[in-house]
Amino acid sequence: MRTRSDADERLAAYLNEHLLGSEGGVEAFRAAGRTWAGTPHAATIERLAVDVARDRRDLARLVLSLGFRPARWKRLLTGTLRAIGAAAPYNLLRRRRASTAQLELDVLMGAVRAKLAMWEALHELARIDGRIDATLAQRLRERAEHQLDELRRVSLATCAERFGPAAAQREGRA
Repeated sequence: MRTRSDADERLAAYLNEHLLGSEGGVEAFRAAGRTWAGTPHAATIERLAVDVARDRRDLARLVLSLGFRPARWKRLLTGTLRAIGAAAPYNLLRRRRASTAQLELDVLMGAVRAKLAMWEALHELARIDGRIDATLAQRLRERAEHQLDELRRVSLATCAERFGPAAAQREGRA
């Protein structure tokens, strides 16, 4: 049996922390799907939720392939993070025209940026660590970049309905 190095311990912790966070991320995307249901952006958000769930599975497979296991206490947090993500407390009422809808999109973009940074680090690490599939890391980087592009597109396409002059007119304040 191979003894893990300090570097492996740090990598295991890093990947497992991302895996743990991804539980809430998957549910947050599903919650965003409820926010945007019935709009032209619903299909995009639903597609992104499927992609993010697939990313989580890919990360879990990578963690296992490296022989890493999450700490027991981290596994216990999974349900809590899943529940927080499902509630998406930054937009509890699922209102599209509220500032919280923008915050919801901002949080999702932040989560995807963090995931992108992880894939970039793994892609770089693959150059010196043959256990990491560089092609997979590159594909996951590209998928995260696409997710960011899609979220930006939804955010920019909808920010005027929350913050623009027409929003003020609807509220009788123009």
